[in-house]
Amino acid sequence: MKYLLEEVAKIKIGKMVPSEKCFAKDGIPYITEEVLKKLLIEDDTSDLPKIDSTFKEQFSFSRVPAQSILLNKINLKDTSIYQCKTDVCIGHDIIAIIPNESILISDYLFHFMKWYQINKERRNVYRLMIDLPTISIQLKVVQLLNAVQRLLTNKDSLVTAVKELPQHFDHISRQAKQHSKSLHHGFEQLQYLYIAMLDNIFNGDFLNVVQEYHTFQRLSNE
Repeated sequence: MKYLLEEVAKIKIGKMVPSEKCFAKDGIPYITEEVLKKLLIEDDTSDLPKIDSTFKEQFSFSRVPAQSILLNKINLKDTSIYQCKTDVCIGHDIIAIIPNESILISDYLFHFMKWYQINKERRNVYRLMIDLPTISIQLKVVQLLNAVQRLLTNKDSLVTAVKELPQHFDHISRQAKQHSKSLHHGFEQLQYLYIAMLDNIFNGDFLNVVQEYHTFQRLSNE
């Protein structure tokens, strides 16, 4: 069944932090557009500015829960897409998409938005339509896509580790270089595979087949 995104998720626009007194050494990471771009390169919030979680002044900041999808543009085609791992506060230049997890799993939404950004036209997030299978099907989809995504996220450290093998084992330097090239090529192919998997899953055909299968199974058991 197709839904408007705002029917199955809350769309929240951040607010400005009015003064330095909101900040503390320990607290909730504060995300601005500049910070968001850095997080896409190095996913680490430990050194980010923090909002004092005990600060009570009204209208001071917008807090969103872990697993929210953060954007810096309202048009999906132009934005950066990041899924926060912890609760964060967002500035006025950030939009948070907070899915209703009883209907829409955050990881499923994240991969859907990545697919839409690659394969579709410019679209305002308020007009975005999403076709939702059951939660059980969403879970199976994200298990597969998350496994591929984890490999791609760790590719730099894995390739670097293989490249450094010759300094420890001089007699296998040629083999290590060959393995490094093969590994790098393998990750390039995996990236293409991830994009192809997104298209196969979210273009409608896959979901139609899966939903028809589950309908047939249910009718057969009645």
